[in-house]
Amino acid sequence: MFGTARHPFRRSLPTHVLREMPKHEPEVVSAMRRAEERLREMDVRSEPVNLKRITMQDVRDFLIAYCACFLAVAVFIA
Repeated sequence: MFGTARHPFRRSLPTHVLREMPKHEPEVVSAMRRAEERLREMDVRSEPVNLKRITMQDVRDFLIAYCACFLAVAVFIA
């Protein structure tokens, strides 16, 4: 799969170039590991939604956003 290329530029490259995966510098690898560790330590989840606390303003905001998206898609298709 790596040796075959359909695009003219990729077809002109030698096959060993297509087989090698990009390598990151050691600083980038260590920064990515630190970021993953910090992400595991953080609590990124929000509290569950309480359906009893949904207000009419929340419903209006949802309907406005839904209608705006629907109109944008309809105008794009037309």
